Amino acid sequence: MIASILRNPDAFLWLTRLKDKDSYAFAHCVDASSLAVAFGRHLGFAQSQLEDLAIGTLLFDIGKLQLPDDILKKPGRLTEKEFALIRRHVEFGVQIVEEMKGSNKDIVSIVRYHHERHDGKGYPLGVAGKRIPVFGRIAALVDCYDAITSDRHYSGGLSAEEALKRMYEWRKKDFKPHMVEEFIKCMGIFPIGSLVELSTGAIGVVITINRARRLKPKVALVLTASGTPFSHRFIADLSDERYTGAEELKIKRVLPSGAHGINPMDYIVQL
Repeated sequence: MIASILRNPDAFLWLTRLKDKDSYAFAHCVDASSLAVAFGRHLGFAQSQLEDLAIGTLLFDIGKLQLPDDILKKPGRLTEKEFALIRRHVEFGVQIVEEMKGSNKDIVSIVRYHHERHDGKGYPLGVAGKRIPVFGRIAALVDCYDAITSDRHYSGGLSAEEALKRMYEWRKKDFKPHMVEEFIKCMGIFPIGSLVELSTGAIGVVITINRARRLKPKVALVLTASGTPFSHRFIADLSDERYTGAEELKIKRVLPSGAHGINPMDYIVQL
């Protein structure tokens, strides 16, 4: 992402303007870009394609710069007229990116198609199935995943596990089934940031996915079984042979986002 943005100073300037306009939109674009690059890498994309994914998803909401603040940051439900205006951010974004130095058709397609849906009920074009380019499908997936897992001023985000379950249910309707299945493989059964309870009763945060043994990620332990914080930082690698046998250490269940007042990001940023 950094290499992509350094090669495209126009994209950097637009992103800076978005940060000044709407901090949530900025954070959402950065998160979605990280997810898109990871997913593209999982799919075997070439370096140049990953760079286009990074730029396109960093800018897919750039059209929101053209929207009035009172609608963009409205805490309550939007009226039909207001939502119609919100939808125009795609049109505005395409105009900006098409005129941007260093842009190309793949970057533009990310902006143009990130709100289209597999069944044709997305916007603004209402195209369906194969008519949505693969870059647009990826953008739609990561846009949705980050949006429903993020805390907003009007609602709390879903846990990573619940979000992936919902998206799996929405396959064939919102997303191409194969793409959803690959996205779940990419994210892991227990995605990074999942708040989990272990078989010992301890509470922790998943910090690393084990691609070979997906049920055995690394977990940063936060609370003991009695609910008290650990006295020092401790990382449990569930694939470690020390944790196998009669008392195998494993994940018992995934907890709701925000359970026990824990913010998973507090532990992920320490890595």
